[in-house]
Amino acid sequence: MEIRYKIWLERKREVIAGNGKINLLKTIDELGSIQKAAEKMGLSYRHAWGMIQKMERRAGFKIVKTTIGGKEGGGALLTSQGEKLVQGYLTFRDNLDKFIKNKFKQEFKGKFKKLRGVGEGK
Repeated sequence: MEIRYKIWLERKREVIAGNGKINLLKTIDELGSIQKAAEKMGLSYRHAWGMIQKMERRAGFKIVKTTIGGKEGGGALLTSQGEKLVQGYLTFRDNLDKFIKNKFKQEFKGKFKKLRGVGEGK
């Protein structure tokens, strides 16, 4: 038995981001390109761009800054607000994960034969 959960951020009952969208933003930041990030994640550029626009509209602030091509080529990077969003989400998720796993271990360890993700053998 193992514990599973999902979290996401909402504003006015509309989803801004969850793990998938945060991973897209993180990949854009790492690669400096929406196109490269989309390819790495198996998404079309159009779908990735649509996700970004929806996140920005729902969040109420710019998350990704793009530059048009030219001699050096275009690119994309996270705005300072975008960086705060990604870092805040990742930190919160990691802390929540530790808490949930610990609480699960406290409540279920030893009550059943084997628990995956708890104690030895993980």
